[in-house]
Amino acid sequence: MQRHFDWASPSSRIVLSAALDALSEVGYGRQTLPEVRTRAGAAGELVEDSDLLEVVATALERVRVFAPPEPTGDLRGDLAALLRPWLARRGRDELAVAAVLSAAEWEPRLGRAVVRAFDRPLAQVVGALLAGAVADGRVAAARVHTLNWLLRGLALDRLRAANPRCPVDLDDLVEHLVAGLDPGGRTA
Repeated sequence: MQRHFDWASPSSRIVLSAALDALSEVGYGRQTLPEVRTRAGAAGELVEDSDLLEVVATALERVRVFAPPEPTGDLRGDLAALLRPWLARRGRDELAVAAVLSAAEWEPRLGRAVVRAFDRPLAQVVGALLAGAVADGRVAAARVHTLNWLLRGLALDRLRAANPRCPVDLDDLVEHLVAGLDPGGRTA
């Protein structure tokens, strides 16, 4: 019988957190059941051989790759606030998602977990940041989707990069993004 892990259970939380730690440190391909059990201590005994995929997918439910900034109405400032953390080192949550990206292509359960942890939150953040600009006509609604795909590409590049990339001029990047959102050729 397959056990079900849930973030509400204290012992499950230990196992799920151990799985995220292992993902971020050794990757998905080298993550093993003994590795997770060792990291989880006594709670690791709850994990059976057939549970590892479930544990990884459930652990990803708590991953936060994008901190949802509070929209201020200042499009440039809001985009800069969203992107600024991307200039820092990747944290555990980003490393955990990065570890499963390739496997998510062929494992449906991981694919759904990545959508919940990465794709959906990014779309929600972009939508929240641009809602006011779309409502008052400063940004065409069709461009929200385009911006989401541009930011998704940048975020995926960040996740897949093993080494830090060359420094990015955040202000210049934000200016390019804002200019691309303007429906009439003027900046928002």
